[in-house]
Amino acid sequence: MKRSISRGIALVLLASMLVTMMPRPAGAVSTQSEIRIGQEAAAEVDRENAIVSDPILNNWVNSVGSNLAQYRARPDINYTFKIIDTNEINAFSLPGGFVYINYGLLNFVNSDDELASVLGHEIGHVERRHQITLNAKAQILNVIMGVLAMVSPFMYRFGSLINDLSIYKMSRIDELQADQYGLLLMTRAGYDPYAMLSFMKRLGQQDQEGNDLLNKYFETHPDTSARLSHLQGYPEFTQATPQTLLEQSIHDESEGRFSYSLYKIDSMVMPKIPDNELALLHEGEDDLALGDYIEGQQALAKAAHASNATAQGAAQHELALMPKSTAPGTRLLNPNVGPLIEQLQAASTFTKQTQAALDDRIKLGRDDLHRFDARLQSLSYEFPNLSNVNIRPGSRLEGAMQDLSHMAKDLDIVFDKSDAVMTNSPGMLKDVESTLNEMQAPLHRKTLTSTDLELLPFYPDLLQHLTTSQNDLVSSVTAARGAVALGYQSLAPLDDFFREFDRAQLDFGGDLSPSTAQQLRPYAQAAITALDAAAVAAETAQTFYFNAQARQLTSGITMLGVGVSRARYETLAKVIQQRLGADVPTYDESVRLGLSAGDITAATWLAAEEKVPVSTVINEERATGKSVIDIAVDKHLSQESLEIILGIIYEGYVEKPAAM
Repeated sequence: MKRSISRGIALVLLASMLVTMMPRPAGAVSTQSEIRIGQEAAAEVDRENAIVSDPILNNWVNSVGSNLAQYRARPDINYTFKIIDTNEINAFSLPGGFVYINYGLLNFVNSDDELASVLGHEIGHVERRHQITLNAKAQILNVIMGVLAMVSPFMYRFGSLINDLSIYKMSRIDELQADQYGLLLMTRAGYDPYAMLSFMKRLGQQDQEGNDLLNKYFETHPDTSARLSHLQGYPEFTQATPQTLLEQSIHDESEGRFSYSLYKIDSMVMPKIPDNELALLHEGEDDLALGDYIEGQQALAKAAHASNATAQGAAQHELALMPKSTAPGTRLLNPNVGPLIEQLQAASTFTKQTQAALDDRIKLGRDDLHRFDARLQSLSYEFPNLSNVNIRPGSRLEGAMQDLSHMAKDLDIVFDKSDAVMTNSPGMLKDVESTLNEMQAPLHRKTLTSTDLELLPFYPDLLQHLTTSQNDLVSSVTAARGAVALGYQSLAPLDDFFREFDRAQLDFGGDLSPSTAQQLRPYAQAAITALDAAAVAAETAQTFYFNAQARQLTSGITMLGVGVSRARYETLAKVIQQRLGADVPTYDESVRLGLSAGDITAATWLAAEEKVPVSTVINEERATGKSVIDIAVDKHLSQESLEIILGIIYEGYVEKPAAM
């Protein structure tokens, strides 16, 4: 039974199920058959992968996906959306409306609009029937197998077990059609079409920088430059009027994308309609959210005298929230910043030490991963050839294959999470360093601004957050190396299982005999136990990484200064409430409790996760002396969810669109 390891254990199981239910070769497949094909494939994807269950992330994806689906052209298709727990930046759809987005891609998008561009593209493949308008059932099977092969690093790494299967790649025309349909769909649903351009430009930049997490994306999608060229020729861009651009900017502002909105108003709207009252109002509101009180006041003052009663009233309300003075107050007019300067210098020194520690560990970790991968490749010669075996549901052979599937899933976790930690940690440390630089800058000014003075009391906690973040980062890489080491050790019992499986004989019914299945079981259990331990270590490594990132982002949100005035705080509170559906403490409550903007954002996330009032979380923080991040770890809550929510809110204040 010798042959190479499967592109995936699941492919064998799925092949035996799908071949019997494939429609006859035809130019078109009925919707009923299409849905049945997709259901079988989706069930296998769900079995072979960890599906993210976090309610906040799933609500987000389903909200955007459902909004898009309202405008679909095929009402006979009901779409479902799921998140796969892998760091690979990719997404795919199956026939019948089953759409999957990887966690890695969800972490890459900066907004609802960018997420809509991804989901719209995948819906486009289904709407245009790209995967099922083929002439032969073998081709349809190849599509499904190719999609499944891309889901799993283990499946992707090895050669084909099923004859003549190759990784399926949509044609260039299919991809361009899906882009066009997705663009149309997201625009109809009220999203900003320019987000699709920004998203693709960032993908292209990451590809040029050699981001390994994008490898699979570019194996299943064309080069972004070609796609951008086609997109920019569509009427959503060539025929966009100043009024349309203003409407998009207002939408961006409503989602908390203040920097993005302001860029579009200043560069694309105001040059063409400089006296537009709504443009002035929203320009002023964006300036206010971003802390540019002078520019904001000038724009709002013009809007306050507008003939449009709605614009006039809104502008007057915003002006009333403006700080009465942006000059330094008397409370800390001459603060003693010497100790803070020393602490920040010590923090910078510590960051350099962290950098050295990470460099050493990552270099060794990469070597470990290479050896692990090479050893796993060598096991391919021990794997049995099952390409011509019909694996019946409920058979003993299926049970053995399910054990093998368990092992494959563990291997995926080890490779995916360990590699992601080592890939992303250097960039994460740069973010910490950037936040420290932001903290240092005001201390060297001759005169501190009012915002500077309001932020100084938070500096000790911010420094603690950033120090702990660096410790978590080192721990994450150390744990990743441990996971790889455990994975390497697990290959011995895995090899034993492969050898026993290879020697196994099938009976006349094409199944394992009871005695053979019983002999295989101890070997399978030994391999599963060892691989489970490696997978747990890899999960721990990623948790450390997400903790580090969440601590840096809470500090980054605080340093935006969005919590130091009533006007700016209201913009933050509105965004948090809109995204998490939880009530946020008022500005006066935040001042009374001495809470930073980052702490409030994190506390509201935890309240939303647990469906409790924010006050409950704040009281728990004070009673335990622990941060929200540490409380979440103790409760085994999704650190991925916290990191994504913090990141999206932060990006809303700093992200600017790529040149348009």
